[in-house]
Order: sequence, then C-alpha cells, then structure tokens
Amino acid sequence: MRVMVLGEGKSGTTALLRSVATAIGEPHELFEPKILTPEDLVPDPLVVKKLLLNWRNRDDELKSHFDKLLFISRDPRDRLISHLLYDAYNAAPSLTSAQREQWLEVLTAKATDPASISFMALLFRWWEIAERDLLSHHVRAVERVRKFFRRQYQGFNLLKYEDYVDGNFDELNAYLGLEIAPGVVEQDEQRVDRRGTHGEWRSWFTAEDLTVMRPITDVGLTTQGYDPTDWALTTSGVIDSATTVDYVRALFDRVPANP
Repeated sequence: MRVMVLGEGKSGTTALLRSVATAIGEPHELFEPKILTPEDLVPDPLVVKKLLLNWRNRDDELKSHFDKLLFISRDPRDRLISHLLYDAYNAAPSLTSAQREQWLEVLTAKATDPASISFMALLFRWWEIAERDLLSHHVRAVERVRKFFRRQYQGFNLLKYEDYVDGNFDELNAYLGLEIAPGVVEQDEQRVDRRGTHGEWRSWFTAEDLTVMRPITDVGLTTQGYDPTDWALTTSGVIDSATTVDYVRALFDRVPANP
C-alpha cells in the first residue's frame, strides 16, 4: 500500500504520518519532499508526507501512484496560533538572547492575562522582534488551500485535525482498511509536537482581532467545512504556559543564541 499524507504545516501531518506508518507496519517513508518523482514512489509499502506549500501541478500527475490519498485540514485560526509559536524555532538562529527573552516575556503576559494583549498585537511584536510577517503567511495559506480544493482535491479523502485528536477514526479506518491509533511522534520530530487539541483561538483572540481575522479567514473555514459564522470567544481563564512559554523556551534551547 502506498499512502500520501498532504496538508498545511502545523496541521497534524506528522502525527498522521506516524499513525499510518504504524498501522501499516514498517513502510518506507518520505518526509516532506519538495519534489517527487515516479522513481521515489516505487517502494511498497510507502507513506509520503508532503506539505501543501510544496505541492506543484506536476504532483497531480503522481496521484495515480498511490493507493490512498489523505488530506488533513485544521481550523486555520488554530493553525495560525501553532505557526506563531513554532516560528520561534525558525527564527532562533538569527535572534539574540535578549530578543528571545523579549518574546518569552510577551508570551508570558499573554498566557497570564489573555485579554490584555490582542492576537494582532502578538503578531506585530513578533514582527518587531524577528521581522517575520505571519499574517501574510496566513493569508497565503488560506488562499493556497482554497485553490487546491478548487483545482486538485479530487481523489483525496478529507480528515479533519479535530477528528484526529479526538480519536474519531471510523471513517479513516474504513477508507484505509487499517486500524489507526494516535501517532507517537519520534524523538527527532518532537519539536513539532505541542498540544494535540483544538479551539485554542477562542482564548487567544480578542474582540478587536475579529475585525481583521474574519474577512481574511472565513473563506478558509468554508473551504474546509468549518462554520464561518462561529467566532465565539472565551473571555475567562488563562492560557497554559506549558504549551506556550515553556514550549517556545524549549524550541529556543535547541538552537544556540546569537551573542
């Protein structure tokens, strides 16, 4: 059996790869190849994890080499939060120790009192510290998914990240003919594993964020089968520091800081 796992980054693609590979046995694996050729797809069994960012029109011609095609989607609001936190690892090589501490202080303030800092303010502070524009990334990702569903989605079986983390595997098992269990992320991949939950955006976003986020996100919700009218926020509580501040600190610790 040859299986492709496709999705945006921070959408559960790695965990799903692990689940499928474990259920198959010991397949050959290709992890996030930027380019695929027919020669790459000779091994059997095979599981390929590919990011939609690197999907090209020519890849559509290779779909016939696979027995099963999986597309995992995630609420784009949660995906953006996950992207923001993981981006600390991407930016770490160029950040000084002082810049890292600045970002950790901002995240600590957000986790302690979520309503005190809007999500837009967080994105702006990250741009000031690391010069990384994740809002533009978000807009491009929403459009990328929309175009994929319109032009090249045919043949894929859709799995929602939310169903995956909730253990709703019946439809997935029926499609694959396998018994899927939650994937155990391997040690060298553990930096991508943060929480395994959903709906975080409700406590991360504030009312002022919705004026920006709704117009640029609603099409992404509709495309992937989410309710574009549901923007209800949680107004109480705190954000778990273990999955924010501690998670980012651990990512920073993986990469030596600039002097």
